[in-house]
Amino acid sequence: MNPGRRLDLPSPDGKKVIQVRGFRVRLSVNGKRFWTPFGNKHDAEVGWASDSTRLFVTWSESGELGPWHTQVFDVTEAGLVEIQGVTRHVRANLILRMKSAPLPKWVATPQERAMWGSLEYCADDVVGSQWLNGSSEILVAGLSGPDSGCKYMGDFVVYRIDVMTGRILQVYSGKDADRIFGDENLPRIDADGDEL
Repeated sequence: MNPGRRLDLPSPDGKKVIQVRGFRVRLSVNGKRFWTPFGNKHDAEVGWASDSTRLFVTWSESGELGPWHTQVFDVTEAGLVEIQGVTRHVRANLILRMKSAPLPKWVATPQERAMWGSLEYCADDVVGSQWLNGSSEILVAGLSGPDSGCKYMGDFVVYRIDVMTGRILQVYSGKDADRIFGDENLPRIDADGDEL
């Protein structure tokens, strides 16, 4: 935490600004300032839509190990209005994918299979990546848990979601998402290349 931090994050059209002053984070629109919940979010990152009408914030409950969440907001003349449930289907879809995925290559011996059987399916993290089609779609990464008690630890799947309905429009493997969208805003792909 940095109580002395000062940062301005302007929207692409330059008409709106997220202003960070220590723990206070405000939205400035046409000279008016509005409270945001972002100052209370751990490791918050904001992503403006290219048309400046929406933004997402990705934040963690407890730091780098998460769990991570992504919230989406309309940016209005009266402040931020959250669009509820945009990522609500990601976790369930990720668990289904893990349950139907092949065993990782390293699970070969009876001891390794026994250890694998003791691990949990973890899908606690949803990380905002980028906006698509102006502000009508969002790309998010669903990550399996970061700790060693989780099956497929650190693997991820990328979802293209319709913002207004929360409907998953398309699902990409980490490698496909990296190839199509670039790796700048996506999690890193693990070295062994396992995919869900």
